[in-house]
Amino acid sequence: MRHGEASWQASCDAERPLTDNGRVRLFATLRENAARMQDVQHILHSPYLRAVQTAQIAGEVLGVDSYSDDALWTPDNDPQQAIETLDAFTDQTILVVTHNPLVSRLVGGFCGAGIEPFDTGTITCVDADWPAMGLGSLIWKA
Repeated sequence: MRHGEASWQASCDAERPLTDNGRVRLFATLRENAARMQDVQHILHSPYLRAVQTAQIAGEVLGVDSYSDDALWTPDNDPQQAIETLDAFTDQTILVVTHNPLVSRLVGGFCGAGIEPFDTGTITCVDADWPAMGLGSLIWKA
């Protein structure tokens, strides 16, 4: 999932908060997709404020209270390094909250598809037996 719409008014990129519109749209998107996200057990997110806030909203809507952050999920990190952090979650269904361009490159590489930009608040469901580039299947996108 890409974080919700964020303000440009902050002291640095990592401190950009969600806008009010971003929050409203996130709640709506998550509620619309909650039934097909009912198996999410953990939320892994970037430590950037907008991703933390998105993860909190997702947890509230989905009833998930297990969270962790990882600096490898920030905007310009290497997709291969980020995907390697998923090894710790192979026995769980997780929601990852991150940023563009990382999420676009990751889903494209993971599913062996083209790189497609993600609008803010976009959610994709990728299925894989093992987290590695080229081994995932795109199930749905909202």
